[in-house]
Amino acid sequence: MPLHLVNLDDLTWEKLNAEARSLIPSTSREWTNFNPSDPGITLLELFAYISEGLMYELNRISNNNVIAFLRLIHGPGWQPKRSLAEEKRAAVLDLRRPQRAITAQDFENLTLATSENRERSHLESVARAKCIFQRNLQSPGPTAQVNEAPGHVSIVIVPNRRSLASTALLRSVRHALEPARLLTTRIHVVRPRFVTVSVRMTIVPTQGTDPASLQDDALAQIQKFFDPLDGGFDGEGWPFGKHVYVSEVYQLLDRLPGVNYVTRSRHPYTGKEIDELAVAPVEEERLRWNKLRELEAIELLPDELVSLWIDRSDITIGTK
Repeated sequence: MPLHLVNLDDLTWEKLNAEARSLIPSTSREWTNFNPSDPGITLLELFAYISEGLMYELNRISNNNVIAFLRLIHGPGWQPKRSLAEEKRAAVLDLRRPQRAITAQDFENLTLATSENRERSHLESVARAKCIFQRNLQSPGPTAQVNEAPGHVSIVIVPNRRSLASTALLRSVRHALEPARLLTTRIHVVRPRFVTVSVRMTIVPTQGTDPASLQDDALAQIQKFFDPLDGGFDGEGWPFGKHVYVSEVYQLLDRLPGVNYVTRSRHPYTGKEIDELAVAPVEEERLRWNKLRELEAIELLPDELVSLWIDRSDITIGTK
């Protein structure tokens, strides 16, 4: 929002003179002659005149004042190369740009800002960033995700391309963040960890709906929903560390045109109902159940995203 300058020239000679006269009784009880012929009154009127002129000048910033202020910002050797209006705007925008990283939002904003030049050059850049305090996610092993590491800050980045961030991009971001960190902070720029999730559900269409088209739409919506760049309900990418809730997948599919209702699928051999979501056997500790022993969600850690593993046969079209 624009900054509104304070009006310093809001007192006239009459107001200044009247205020000065009102202060006389509190400073000098012997002074009782307030006629214009009194030498003291003459001095008050003179000071009011000088003060009015000084305030008039202070209220107007000359080009020389602007150049002097800009030299204080840029250094004594600075010289204007554009109009003063453009120089002022550039200086204000530069001052508003964060230069130090203290909070998680600072680290994330600076990480995204470092990629602006790369993005303009159509190079690999950072599309999303997540800052996690007191974690050294470069440390090998799964315990790095849960063990506290005082003084360490990890920044997880997702590139603007549908691939893992290159080593060059990781190095570039870390190099740009180094001058902004606190003296004792150690920065780690890493790729996200992905949890493979499968979706297995049955959709019952409304009358007259083409089953094949509905199946295609459902698969496309699910794939987009978990996408790291365009996923989530807001279309800004699946949030870092957000649990995968069964109810949200039901909600997603139930919104599709031509859907009557969504239900559990059944095992092709046993005919028993199967869980709507699945993970690899080594990840089953992530599964969260409700009191009825129904699958409720898959838990993710703060640096994790979803990697969807789905086949056309996982979304079946049922009948009423």
